[in-house]
Amino acid sequence: MELFEPVIRELRSFIVETPHARSWAGGPSRPWPRGGARNIVLKDDVGVELGGPSGESLSCLVWTHDLPCIRDGCITLIGPDISECMGVGGPLGKVVLVGVEGFTGENAYERHREMDLLRYDLDLKGFMIRAVSSRMSEWCRISRQAVRQGFSVQILGSSLMDLFRKKAYVKAVEVLFVTSSAHDLKRLESITESTARTISAMNKMAGEMRFDCEMCEYRDVCDDADALKKMRDAFMKRQQEAENAGN
Repeated sequence: MELFEPVIRELRSFIVETPHARSWAGGPSRPWPRGGARNIVLKDDVGVELGGPSGESLSCLVWTHDLPCIRDGCITLIGPDISECMGVGGPLGKVVLVGVEGFTGENAYERHREMDLLRYDLDLKGFMIRAVSSRMSEWCRISRQAVRQGFSVQILGSSLMDLFRKKAYVKAVEVLFVTSSAHDLKRLESITESTARTISAMNKMAGEMRFDCEMCEYRDVCDDADALKKMRDAFMKRQQEAENAGN
């Protein structure tokens, strides 16, 4: 059940070819306090805003059964860290690369959705996230106090990876952040463009439960991906079983 291997290979090349990329392995240098129910960062309290509504942003999730191609525990940053953006802000690109096991046509969509929603479970004091999954966009606010106390992409990435590791089917996870420039973000968008269409095809199959493939705008995507064909067959089988049960 493979969908994203070509994208992962291009992402790896992007990281290697970018001279100002830096990486960390393992967890954060220190734990970060939870925010509880107070994770709203008001405009007057903002120290850094990345990928805001009027800025450049991209958020993407890709997964594979090929575990060795995921650098488990690695956090890579292309661009300035959060403390280096104080009062300035900038673009935000985030890609989570996940090594998984046991994905099939029957469960891949549900598991993808589970992983995609994990970002909303982040509970970090002084950090607020907003996202639009259908547009693969995401932006965040970090309070001035959090920035001054050392909030960083290492803390953010490690906290996100901890959430992924709670899923039994997740065996490896790494995170890439891009905060450098609109140019680098555009390159990231070109690399992940096929991912956006793949996810849109998955969402359409699950949401509409209609399989008029001749008229579908994602026909080319499904025709090129055996995994999507298996997913489509599983949805069709599920729909047929539901219709038979209702008769």
